[in-house]
Amino acid sequence: MDMQVRGGAEEGVPAQTSELTYSWLYQQVQMWANQGIHPKPSRVEKWSFRLGLLAAGVGLLAAAASPSVLPPVQAAVITSICLLIEIGGFLVGGLLTAKREWRQYAKPRLSHAEEMDGEFDHWRTLIESLREFPRNQREERLRFVTALRQGMTERMGLMYGGLQKLGPFPVLIALYLQFRNWEWGDWAGAFDVNLVGGLLIFAMVLMYAMGWVLMAARTRLETYVTLLEAALRPE
Repeated sequence: MDMQVRGGAEEGVPAQTSELTYSWLYQQVQMWANQGIHPKPSRVEKWSFRLGLLAAGVGLLAAAASPSVLPPVQAAVITSICLLIEIGGFLVGGLLTAKREWRQYAKPRLSHAEEMDGEFDHWRTLIESLREFPRNQREERLRFVTALRQGMTERMGLMYGGLQKLGPFPVLIALYLQFRNWEWGDWAGAFDVNLVGGLLIFAMVLMYAMGWVLMAARTRLETYVTLLEAALRPE
């Protein structure tokens, strides 16, 4: 079935092909996600948070390696520097985020309504584009992505259990237990953990970050399922 190309290069719309593919659907959804009414994070904002996370990981490893691998004085210097970088990175990133998102928090109801209006327009356009593909292609890809989403949900349940429903709460508990007796200026005591404890903390943070990545992937699968289901409903 030959189909006309929708959109043009000047509009930034991906060309529509004769066969429905997930890569085409990804481009459409990604374009939809990138056209929000709110400003996008800048490169400085993104790298500020990344630098803070990297410094936190290096500081934990340096503290865990003391005194068996690193002398206590060197470990204290490294952890102090990493802590300063971490605080600075998160502070800069937080200020840039607050500057970028202040309007939606100053007028949350109006901002949310405007955002839904924009999303609805993109949603309706994408549904119309999907309906131009043959019905058997839409049904086949809906069955596949539904099975993929169900399998991912089950695997995430085995790995993370109920933690995926608690959000950042487990990490806040771990930070409280680590810093509950800490006093300002005691930089070495802030990271007073042994090698095993440091590795466990690093593994927990890594698993938590990977969990968010998997949740983002599952959310994208749910978006595909919802779009394909809507495209199969009678007009």
